[in-house]
Amino acid sequence: MSRILLSLFLLILLVGCTAEKAKSSLDLSKLNWGLEAQIALQKSNDVYQQAKAAGQDLTNGPCLSNALHGNADYPETMWVLDIAHNPRADVDNQPENQCSAFRGRTAYNFIELTLEGELIEIYSPYIK
Repeated sequence: MSRILLSLFLLILLVGCTAEKAKSSLDLSKLNWGLEAQIALQKSNDVYQQAKAAGQDLTNGPCLSNALHGNADYPETMWVLDIAHNPRADVDNQPENQCSAFRGRTAYNFIELTLEGELIEIYSPYIK
């Protein structure tokens, strides 16, 4: 009898520890989107400087980060960093030069910098 109870207890413990919890909802209206954009912009400048220091070729306007800032469990909070020409060139519209996270909707916000690291655009559907 005690073996059955012990086995049952271990089974409940094991199932309880491995059960996936449901993702809690996130009230996007309570986020300070101006602050989120500032943090993402600072991180974008850091990532850009690291890419330049490493000698990365930016001439095709690559995506420098698909996960620049945010919580990956909530795509609405995720930011990407894309490099583009200003004015925009055809090469900027090629999928291999765009951030796949933004195109695939696993990130909703982006920062776009020129090849020289100057800001082109900060985009978020949550910033008016």
